[in-house]
Amino acid sequence: MIKNYLKIAWRGLIRNKVYSSINIVGLSMGLAACMLIVLYVGHELSYDKFHGNADNIYQAETEMTFGKDPIYIPYLDYSEGPKSKRSVAGIEEYLRCQKISENVLVTNTETPSLKFSEDNILFADPNFFEFFSFNLTNGNKREVLINPNSMVISERIATKYFADADPIGKSLQLFGNMLFTITGIAENPPSNSSIHFDFIMPISSMLGIEKYKEDIEQGYSNFTTLFLLDELADPKMVEASLLNSIGKNSGDDLQKKYLLKPLRSLHLGEDWAKNKYIRIFPLVALLILILALVNYASLSTARSTTRSKEVGVRKVMGAPRKAIAQQFYFESALYTVISFVFGYFLCLTTQSKFFELLGVEVDKAFIYSPEMLLSLLLLLLLTIFLAAAYPAILLSSFKPIVVLQGKMSKQQGGVALRKFFTVFQFSISVVLIICALVMDRQLDFFRHADTGVDRENIVMLPFSGNLGKHFGAFQEEVSSLSEIVETTSGILPLYKGHNMMSAQSDTGDEMIFLPTLTINKDFISMMGLDWAIPPKDSIAQMGNKSAVIINQAAVARLSLKDNPIHQKINDRYEIQGVLKDFNYSSLHHKIGALSLFVKNDPSYAWLEQGGVLYAKVGPKTNIPTILDELKIIYQKYENEQPFEYYFLDDVFDSQYKAEDRLAKIFGAFTGFAILIAVMGLFGLATFTALQRRKEIGIRKVLGASVENVATLLSKDFLKLVLLAICIASPFAYWFMDKWMENFAYKAPISWWIFVLAGVGTLAVALATIGFQSIKTATTNPIKSLRTE
Repeated sequence: MIKNYLKIAWRGLIRNKVYSSINIVGLSMGLAACMLIVLYVGHELSYDKFHGNADNIYQAETEMTFGKDPIYIPYLDYSEGPKSKRSVAGIEEYLRCQKISENVLVTNTETPSLKFSEDNILFADPNFFEFFSFNLTNGNKREVLINPNSMVISERIATKYFADADPIGKSLQLFGNMLFTITGIAENPPSNSSIHFDFIMPISSMLGIEKYKEDIEQGYSNFTTLFLLDELADPKMVEASLLNSIGKNSGDDLQKKYLLKPLRSLHLGEDWAKNKYIRIFPLVALLILILALVNYASLSTARSTTRSKEVGVRKVMGAPRKAIAQQFYFESALYTVISFVFGYFLCLTTQSKFFELLGVEVDKAFIYSPEMLLSLLLLLLLTIFLAAAYPAILLSSFKPIVVLQGKMSKQQGGVALRKFFTVFQFSISVVLIICALVMDRQLDFFRHADTGVDRENIVMLPFSGNLGKHFGAFQEEVSSLSEIVETTSGILPLYKGHNMMSAQSDTGDEMIFLPTLTINKDFISMMGLDWAIPPKDSIAQMGNKSAVIINQAAVARLSLKDNPIHQKINDRYEIQGVLKDFNYSSLHHKIGALSLFVKNDPSYAWLEQGGVLYAKVGPKTNIPTILDELKIIYQKYENEQPFEYYFLDDVFDSQYKAEDRLAKIFGAFTGFAILIAVMGLFGLATFTALQRRKEIGIRKVLGASVENVATLLSKDFLKLVLLAICIASPFAYWFMDKWMENFAYKAPISWWIFVLAGVGTLAVALATIGFQSIKTATTNPIKSLRTE
């Protein structure tokens, strides 16, 4: 019986090539989109799940509050981890680790030409491989990090530096002339790990590196600290115990407490945009799959009249309704399985580009994991059920007497439902088009907004303390290049972070956290910052430690006078000038209070720990050439840290990568949705023209023109598309208005976006229907009437 069902289904598929192609292509695209989203969402939700104790591991975080301003620091200092284990009940074990923030030059001592700049370097406690479930392919997990100069490397690094040779016992040189002996090789961390590494060295080795030793001894070094809690321990009770044992409040102004964040929440908790993806993408994928299923149901019910006599004869011959429904279920299963296979191959061919757009890497091991394969199987079964449900119920419900008497036309055969399907499909398409246009406009607004900073042609060169000791000579050489218009310097690159200090004015009652930038005297003029209240003296004379410049937001935040010149912050820093507000961080947030400390020390002692050189490149400069020249000068003064550079406008734009990715993915999914809707409309237009061929033949014999016939066939569909536009527009506005709440600065949702989406949708629909309508209208009426 099943064989007969499949044989009938296959014959129908071959006989009706147009409808079969529309159904298969539409379902394939919908399923491919769903598969991509299932892989992405499944990957994001599986982060750190592979660790054996993942549910009992927590990362410690410090919350410090000055007045009403909380600040969250995801670190503890060097001594707090061991102290917590000794004094807090419920903590079974602790682990400290610190990832090196800058690139480090790594050299193979046996082959000195093999040296690379590496950025995936981690210091960790010796119990790292016991605490986590990372696998070692070589080495004992309890012993590999015991010795101070030991090192564990990943498999990819072993291949990179030693090819096929055994690296155990061999050495790599880092941090200038320090040698580390390789004691273990770890499997590459999976892509769904929030902890990534290529090199791991014991924390004890940091005490042998001068710059890290000094930070640890002075309490400036912050370590990511994780606790393994007892299964019965209450994290809230542990938080309270941590405060009692390792931290005390420092008075009324500073309130301090400790928070424990579950390991498995760290990945999605660190970035709001990732949470947005997790919420939005499944919805979009579901809508696209529904569009494809609606296409299938719509075309299946539209063709119901061609199958009605078959159903009537089978019922007269004794076939029960259940058997007929089973037949249509098997037909739908055949279409769905074929579509699933095509969709799977489409998913495989597009997944690398899709994940690249999202900025994520997904291991093949995860893609082919049992969990993911089971998820895809469930998707297939769900699609078969949903695709077959309505056609099977409708077609198996035909009454044989009505059908065989030729009165099938009196039954509506799902006409109203097909109209609803068409409106539904185009409503979703229009919503997606409007959303994509609004996102693109918001991104364009970000890129071209007046932030109060001249970002054009400014290259930033970060440097370490080695170069910092010779910064004056370095800057002089860079300034001497004919292509360089101007230079200045600072402690941190703009848009890549800032320092903080607690602050209170002499007229304010509240202590706040105040962001600070430490800059050279030429920074303000080079960046094109404007004065609200300029300093009375030249800015070149402001190298005094007690002088500070603030912005207008700081005047309000610190409750200062309208003209705060000579007022003091913390009874120490005297305000010398007020800058007009400028965006020193992303446009997600309103401009906050800011203080700037201007340095005018010709010895550049303030840069001896490192900083950044800002160089303004002249117009019409060959960028690769000037970068090569800057690299040559840099390497004269720095042989440990590799040459790096950033263009200021690129760094500013990179703050909106999440929105850029979302817009690109939305654009791709919108294209999918439009194509599926158009194919469905084409199929319905073709079927309608076929049903009305004799009517059209009679009209042409009676003198109807091609235009009359084309209008007759098109107008009903265009009315449905217009209705879809009217329904979709308010929904799209509501969705985008909610999305825009994430931004302090936003482009208006203009009326022309809705007009453009509506006109574009109408144009595509008209082209689709018009093609079929004109083809039908130009057919010789004799061909359609000769059978009468």
